[in-house]
Amino acid sequence: MCKKLAILIAAVMLAGCAAYDVQRYGSVDQTNKTVTVQPGGRGLNGALKQALSNEGWRLVVDRGPSITEGKFGESTRLSNYDTFNTKYRLAVSANQYDICFNLSPRINYDVSFINNQTGAEVITVSGSGCESAVVDKFMGALHGS
Repeated sequence: MCKKLAILIAAVMLAGCAAYDVQRYGSVDQTNKTVTVQPGGRGLNGALKQALSNEGWRLVVDRGPSITEGKFGESTRLSNYDTFNTKYRLAVSANQYDICFNLSPRINYDVSFINNQTGAEVITVSGSGCESAVVDKFMGALHGS
């Protein structure tokens, strides 16, 4: 009886630890699989980059050039902006605070997938949980599920 109770308590505790908030604000163009990513290969950033690469996405670390344009005259007005050579941009923020029973890091995270042409955020995934599950949630959102 105690063993069953312990298993039930452990299951409830595990289920209560994960919080995944997935938001889709638009569709992802699967014909233009180019994405600007953050440098580095550790943690959630590395896991997401590997998952995207495995599905044929071209990963680019550097953004395009910074552009300054405008007109000189009586009221000079110059604008400065960054450009991107990819359709999308991946922004990842995560910090580990524990480890899951499957030995995946337990993390707090915030992931954004941004359309560089429109500036619109297409997908967000945020919350806390096992790193491996976060990758699965993000890839599911990327595919529209």
